[in-house]
Parts: sequence; structure tokens; C-alpha cells
Amino acid sequence: MIEPRIYRAAFVPALVVLVIAMFSLEGRPGPLPQGLAADVLFDGRLAKQSATQLADRQPDRRAGSLGDRRTADLVAGQLGQRGFGVQRQRFEYSGRTLENVIGRRAGRSRRQIVILAGRDALGVPDATGSAADTAALLELARVFEGRPSRKTLVLASLDGQALGEVGTERIVKRLGDPGLVDGVLAVSSLGAPRDRGPLLVTWSDDARRVGIGLSRTSADSIRQEVDQPVGDSGPFGQLARLSFPIGVGSQGVLLERGYDAVRVSSSGELPADGGDSPERIDPDQLGGLGRAVLRTATALDTDQPPVHGPRSYVVAVGQVMPGWVVALLTLTLLLPALVASIDAFARARRRRVPVAVWLRWLLAQAVPLMAGLALLALLALAGATPEAPPAPPAPSELPFDAPAIAVLAGVVVVTAALWWALRFLAERGSETLRDRWAPGAGVALSLATSLTVLALWFVNPFAALMFVLATHLWLLATVVDPPPPSRGRVALVLAGLLPPLFVVVYYLFALSLDPLSGAWYLLMLVAGGAVGPGVALIGCLLLALFGAALSLARAPRPEAQQRAAERPPVYGPGSYAGPGSLGGTGSALRR
Repeated sequence: MIEPRIYRAAFVPALVVLVIAMFSLEGRPGPLPQGLAADVLFDGRLAKQSATQLADRQPDRRAGSLGDRRTADLVAGQLGQRGFGVQRQRFEYSGRTLENVIGRRAGRSRRQIVILAGRDALGVPDATGSAADTAALLELARVFEGRPSRKTLVLASLDGQALGEVGTERIVKRLGDPGLVDGVLAVSSLGAPRDRGPLLVTWSDDARRVGIGLSRTSADSIRQEVDQPVGDSGPFGQLARLSFPIGVGSQGVLLERGYDAVRVSSSGELPADGGDSPERIDPDQLGGLGRAVLRTATALDTDQPPVHGPRSYVVAVGQVMPGWVVALLTLTLLLPALVASIDAFARARRRRVPVAVWLRWLLAQAVPLMAGLALLALLALAGATPEAPPAPPAPSELPFDAPAIAVLAGVVVVTAALWWALRFLAERGSETLRDRWAPGAGVALSLATSLTVLALWFVNPFAALMFVLATHLWLLATVVDPPPPSRGRVALVLAGLLPPLFVVVYYLFALSLDPLSGAWYLLMLVAGGAVGPGVALIGCLLLALFGAALSLARAPRPEAQQRAAERPPVYGPGSYAGPGSLGGTGSALRR
């Protein structure tokens, strides 16, 4: 029922936007100049000695513990001695009293440079993590003592980082206008031996990205001090990140709030093992990354802030493509499938082909998934799940243990049972729904898919880009006349999921997750609100549409259609009885 001419013509805007995209590429803003020889200022061995003493004296520094409070007193005292005005920000979270310690030293300008370090420990003694980071923060305070600065310096020791960046959420209220903060440098696991992952973490909890100027300045500083690759994502990895943003760490929260922030980490995106002993601290790595942070802060302390560039972007071959170009290209690529599905729906209405009954059938596929989300929320309220943090935590903070297996299995079983029951009720007594090759089924599926992906485009254009291929292939699998064979239909339906599957596999490797742990982590992100309710509902609809498309594709062709497809073509009087149908011409017949 698809009109090929309308479908092909709808691709013209995409070609125009593709030309615009080619001319929209721009060069990357340059980094700020490096002007500090930091190797004689930040002493890695001295920082290791401080971290060792801290881990020995206060081995248990988990959030809200006595060791955590005593470490806060130590940091406040050291910052005060170094000439910083100290503020102590106390707050309650999950039944614990937590505290941020903020040291501020005014410069000649109101503009700020902020350096953050988590103080609470993931485990005992967490020497390469919070102990090394706290020692690095105090070493930076020693270096800045007596050194005048153009801009206001803020050094902050944050609490509740292991609980989902709670301290970062609270300190935002004290930082003030993001427009007056030229850069936020967060440090984590500086003392850990180099593992996997990048040394510079720049990802946000939404589609906003770090400023290109700050990112390049920080990367140059790290290269000057550490003879190791900084690490970065290619174009496809960037699209995966933007389509489903997960920013583990302080920089994710700050970028979402509008601050220009990066995180320097020796252990990559994920934190180091909280049980590391002081012997595991690498003084060379601690010193090198500490000097890189110092270099970056000194480069930021100039008259001009770093150039940000586009709000969201994709970098490829040294060129920057702004996010609005990707959004516009996604919309024009979606347009042909949307126009063709609307046209097919209009044709079906004119021919009185039933479509509404199939739309109700599709809704019956989606309701159980939404009910599963509601069940998850009820279990969270009842305390059956861990308290979901407000920001995406490290997966190690949400272990896939026996209670998690029980919750995940319960949600899956209830959802599957409800799906089977609703589908049975929807198909009971309906002859129309038994013919999965009916034209109305494909029309309803293609229309629902196009409109759902269009709704996703308004929420996140990068996520919609991942489902553009599915929108087209599912249309071709179910609406074209004559339809492809069953195997071809199944292949088209499965091929449409390749881009979303790439995103899933990318995150499984990036976050060191297996599929079951990944499913549990996703459920906790939804329960905690890190994945918004709108995105969760659209995800349920897309998952239901995939199941419906696979059901339509796998259905055996009705016998009548099968016989018609296998019947040899008929020539002669069976199809044409005019002159020449038997091989002669009109003049020959008269003779």
C-alpha cells in the first residue's frame, strides 16, 4: 500500500540537509596556552605520603562515618591555613549527615576556577581513590598558597560521592551563575595505577557536552605531564553517548547544570576498587595527573575563558559538526517513512481496510511494559530495591546480587504474564487479528513507529537517529505490495535494530557490564530518575513495536496468498483477449 513515488520524493529534503551539513563543519576551538612548569610545584611523592597517612589514621571514611567527619575537619583546617576562606555545607541524605568543605580565595576577578575532589570512600581504606584525591587537593592548596591569581579559586572536598554524586548536587547552590565559572576540574582515583578507559572524562547526563576549549586545554596539560594517551571516543562512540547520555562522575552532574566541567581520572570512567591499600598508590601517576590539573587551572587563570563551541556536537577528523545539524538531518531522514505511513493510512481508510483494531493490538503490546515500570516504582517505594541515586552511579554501587536477581526476575515474569494475557484478550474472537499479513497490520505498525520516533526526536534527536533505520526497514517489511517472504521480513525487522544494539554493546564494554547486570543497571537508572519518564515510556513503546514487527514478520503467509504467489503467470486470453493475443495481428485475422 506504499506509494513509491511519494516515498522517494520525500528524500529530497534529506539530500538538501546533507549538503548543508557538509558546509556546516567547522574547525575546533584551540586550547589555552600552557605557561606553567608544574613539575617543581606539585610533588607526587609528598601527596602519596599524605594519602598514606590519611588511609592509616582514618581507614573507614565512608559517607557519614566518623572517619569521614574527621577528614572533613582535617581538610577545613588545612585550607584555612593556606589562606582560603572555608565554608562547611552540611546536608542530610539517606539518613546520614554529610558535609561539603569549600575553600574559596578571591582573585582580582569574580570569575571562578573550581577544583573538586570526593572525600568519602567507596570501601576501606580506598587509598588510591578518595585518600589520594583528598591528598592531591591539599597539595594543590599548598601550591596556590601565596601565589596571586586573576580569578577566584575554589577548592572543594565533596561528601556523598559514592551515593550518587550527592555532594556535587549540593555544591551547585554555592557555585552560583555558571556563566561566571570558567571551568570545573574534578579529580578521581588519581593514585590508581593506569587501568582501562580515558584519563579525561567529559560526558554529561544529557546531550550537552563539555566546551571544546576546556577539553583540549585539559588534554594538552595531561599530555605534557603523563606519557600516556588521553583517550577519546570516535564519531560512532560520540553518537552512542549522545543518544543515551550516561555521565558517571561529578562532571556529568555539572555539565547537566550548565557548568563547563571535566574529570581527570587514572582509572578511567569508573572509580578504582575501594579496597586498595596505600601500597597500591602510584606516586608517578598521582604526581603527573596532579600537575596536569595544576597546569589546566593555571591556563584557565587568564583574561579570556576557553571557547566553548556548540552546545552539543560530534567531532570527526578534526572537524566539528554542531548538534543542530545532526538533529535536522535526523528529522529529514525520518520524513520519508512518516509521509509514506500517513499516505498508506489514508489509502487504507479509503479502501475501508481495518486499521484501528491493529492500533489497539499494538497498544496491548505496550501496556504490560508500562505496567512493569509501575511495578518497579512500587518495589522501590517498598524498599525492595537499593535507594536509586539522583545521578548515574558507577555500576559497582548497584551490584547484581541475589535481591537484585529476585526483583529483576519478578518484574520480567509479571510483565511477560500480563503481556500474554492482554494479547490473548485482544485477539480473542477477532478474525482480523489472526491474519498477520493483512494490509492494516503493516499500516498500523509503520504509522505507530514513525510517530513514536518523531516523539523521541523532540526529546533527544540523537536517540531518534538510532531508530531511523528501523522506521524505514519495518515499513518496507510490512507495507510494500507484494510483501517480501517471511525470511526477508524477519531479516529487515532485525536489521533495523542494529544501531540501538550498537549503543547497548558500546555501554556494556564502556561500563564493564554483562547483559544481565546491564539490564539491572538500566532499571535502577529508570527508578532513580536518571532516565526521564518520557524517555522510559517511549522506550516501552519502541520495544513493544519491535515485538509486534517481529510477530508480523514471522507469521506464515495465508494459503490463498501462497498459492497466488506460486501460480505461474498467465498470458493470452487468460489476461488479454485483444488483437494479437494468440500470436496473430488484426489484418491476418481478416484474411
